[in-house]
Amino acid sequence: RSSKTVMSRILMSVLVACGLLSIRAVSVVATAGECAAGTVVHNHSGCTAAGHYLATTTITAADCCALCANQSACQAWSFHGSSAAISPCYLASNPKVSTTPDTMNTTCGCRNANCKQGPPPPTPPIPCVPVPRPAKPTPTPLPPGQKQPHIITILVDDLGFDDSSIRRGNAKNISYTPHMQALAQEGITLDRHHTYLWCSPTRRSFLTGRFPVHITGTQAPTCSNLTPLQFTILSEKLAAVGYESHFVGKGHLGWWTVDHLMVNRGFNSHLGFLGGGESYIHGEGTRCGDDGTHDMWENEGPALDLIDSDFYNTNFFTTAAVQRVNQHNTSKPFWLHLTHQAVHTGDHRSPPVWELWPTDLKKDYVSCLFVLDNGIANLTQALKAAGMWDNTVFFLTADNGGDCGLPAQGGHGGAPGFASNFPLLGRKCTAWDGGTRTAAFVAGGLIPPALRGTTNAGLFYITDWYPTLSKLAGVDPTDDWADANGTIHPIDGVDIWPTLMSGGSEPVGREWLPTTERSLLWTDGNGHMYKLIIDEKKANRFYENGTQYMDTSNPCIPGAIGYTPQFDGLGVPDSCTVCSATDPCLFDVLLDPSEVKNLAKSLPDVATKMAAKLATFTPYIPTLSPDNLGCYTCGQGSDAPPHLFWQGFSGPCCVHKNTSIV
Repeated sequence: RSSKTVMSRILMSVLVACGLLSIRAVSVVATAGECAAGTVVHNHSGCTAAGHYLATTTITAADCCALCANQSACQAWSFHGSSAAISPCYLASNPKVSTTPDTMNTTCGCRNANCKQGPPPPTPPIPCVPVPRPAKPTPTPLPPGQKQPHIITILVDDLGFDDSSIRRGNAKNISYTPHMQALAQEGITLDRHHTYLWCSPTRRSFLTGRFPVHITGTQAPTCSNLTPLQFTILSEKLAAVGYESHFVGKGHLGWWTVDHLMVNRGFNSHLGFLGGGESYIHGEGTRCGDDGTHDMWENEGPALDLIDSDFYNTNFFTTAAVQRVNQHNTSKPFWLHLTHQAVHTGDHRSPPVWELWPTDLKKDYVSCLFVLDNGIANLTQALKAAGMWDNTVFFLTADNGGDCGLPAQGGHGGAPGFASNFPLLGRKCTAWDGGTRTAAFVAGGLIPPALRGTTNAGLFYITDWYPTLSKLAGVDPTDDWADANGTIHPIDGVDIWPTLMSGGSEPVGREWLPTTERSLLWTDGNGHMYKLIIDEKKANRFYENGTQYMDTSNPCIPGAIGYTPQFDGLGVPDSCTVCSATDPCLFDVLLDPSEVKNLAKSLPDVATKMAAKLATFTPYIPTLSPDNLGCYTCGQGSDAPPHLFWQGFSGPCCVHKNTSIV
């Protein structure tokens, strides 16, 4: 160092020691090992979190400068403080972190490449590359004399396989679902209709025509592309051939951007909540739209003015559905997609007192189902009054099996689980048939009289309605998507209308059906329908009256954690593994619909073949790239949507750039 620099340091030290110089405002910078006067102040707090400090003791800024000069990693340093007393000196030297408190508010710090001073360099703008959208759907000619039908599709949330009189009619002795029973008896009951084991993948599969094993079994979070913009969803197909379509009810589809909104994907209107569940009353908040946090959406924004009228959302959604029928110009084809929250048990609120079902052990649950049934009757009557019924396809299904839970512990979501999936094993969230085989029927004036009141045993999946309804509407159901490797991924659904209209004599044409990532059905062509499960736990069975007991036919795998018996023999659900990849479960579900007799050891070749096939079903869900998101303004960190944009309401996570925010 030059003698001038050394002398200046000595002089500064003396002046500080004698109290003739305050160092509160002193800021000295060193570069290349040399000290010089400057104004750069080290960003102490920001760098501490990165762990770049080594503590030592110094008396003066000059001493700190000398120490810093010996640190090869230093690019620059600074010293500032309020006292000339001995104070810690912090140096930006990897990787040690000081534990000495800065009690005198005096710091000395060095900067290295990982700890730079001053404002960060500006972030280069992210380019806007719009998401590649599919080609416009292609109309296909309908057979001579056939008109485009009106379409009603209803998803009932968590309806048990045996909760209504859909399947067993008068033999079930249920009087609180008479309208569903009447519709099923005037239509076709679907004996082997399957969905995914919980709701979001089922709903997304219905709209995309793809298996959940391909578009993932994830419960779609709000900020997700799990109903991908890269796919043509069913509403876009129908819009291409003139349909007026309306979405009413529960979403749970993923709403990463405003382009994911249903009104931007072929629907003419959209009313409902975006998430997976909420209170049945006032959209998860108070009756005031500007008070509290709500989840209720109308078309392109929060349903601020409708919260007060959402007194009980089964009635609220029914009213909206009937209004859309009444306002429809019947010269145009019509689709109503009605996705009720009823009878989701995790968020139960009793219906209005005048709609409570009397004297039943499951009063809230049964009352919820009773109100739903009345709503279906109101919708059916509106269709008939409008002259639309005779040309209508009316399809209803549960979105998964009933959520039975345990009476002593509560079901999924913490509320009592009262659903019955008799005679099936298991519940929602399981790969047993009680989780994926649903109560379902198709009715309406389009069903030929000879088929009314029949049951069809075809192996159907929720994906099948995409090509079935597309073809009935006169549009090509093809929706191929190519991934980054050029692999083409077509839809998985098959057109089941020929099977329905033939009374089942024309086969579906499906050999393999992956109901979940861990279960597979195989129609072997020799009169067997095998089901393989490679990962599942103990489950409850049901008596015919709906009460439950723990299954004993499928024992715990040796070494697995056992289950704890409770009360009348019920066990803790999901507590003991009974099927695994090395010890799978295999059933012939045509002969053994209750999944009692495990055939895996007696038919090892079948189990091995099915396991190999199941492994071929892998996800290919497309996402949005940073360049795609460059077309939007998205919330970040603590300002993450939905509340950033939508006045406390749930909503899409990203809006178009330069959009005026609500």
